[in-house]
Amino acid sequence: MQRIFLLLFLALGHNARAQVNELGITGGLTYYIGDLNPYKHYPADTKPAGGLVFRHNISDRYALRVQGLYGTLQAYDSKSDNEVQQIRNLHFRARLFEAALIGEVNYFPYRKRGKDGKKWTPFLFAGLAYFRANPQAQLDDTWYDLQQLGTEGQGTTGGGKLYPVDHLSIPFGAGMKFNVGRIDFQVEWGMRRTYTDYIDDVSGTYYNNDLLEFENGPLAASLADRSGLEETVPGHSNTGRSRGDPNTRDWYVYSGLAITYILSRFSDCEEQYNWMKRKH
Repeated sequence: MQRIFLLLFLALGHNARAQVNELGITGGLTYYIGDLNPYKHYPADTKPAGGLVFRHNISDRYALRVQGLYGTLQAYDSKSDNEVQQIRNLHFRARLFEAALIGEVNYFPYRKRGKDGKKWTPFLFAGLAYFRANPQAQLDDTWYDLQQLGTEGQGTTGGGKLYPVDHLSIPFGAGMKFNVGRIDFQVEWGMRRTYTDYIDDVSGTYYNNDLLEFENGPLAASLADRSGLEETVPGHSNTGRSRGDPNTRDWYVYSGLAITYILSRFSDCEEQYNWMKRKH
């Protein structure tokens, strides 16, 4: 009976030791890829971001992470090397809030005791995230929410519905983990594949600006077309011309450093087991 009890205690102890929880913070940089920044990684409008991390280690190979992030996404046509974008002259910023559930796979058996265990490991991750990004634009030193203005004709008699500002994304990427006692350090780079083309308020074609002003107001018309071509070029009209690319979706990227504290010791259960084994 004693041997059965010891074997059961060892199995439970090993499982409890593997399933260790961590709590900490993360900080880094975020940027957006879309109609206003179609190519550049780490553009001029890269912004700081940060948040909280909770990690549940299922084993030395697998972990589940719950993460919350807060940051800013923004871009300016005026900063682009593309002349067409410079003429379009649009810009946006969006406060980003993200809540994600992410699975991690370690390449090495991380923090495992014995010669096979490692105090560091590369890892891959993927998951599912909810995020909110409500785009704004500036006019006369004031920032205005763009979604409710319907800058591409949304909400007018000839346009569609207003796009949502709450979305789902798929985070994925890679990183490195390092363990120092009760503290873990994780460096990672990850992309977010979204299912919206309106993080930046730009996707389709220019709506007739006179009709837009009549139905949605002069502010909507002013923020919809910042090129000035209709005012400066006789007979020119942007109506129906491409404002963005509706065949693509927007992305955003977060890269950063997380520092987490291990909430329970790995050795507690093993020490109790060894004491009981010596006792009996």
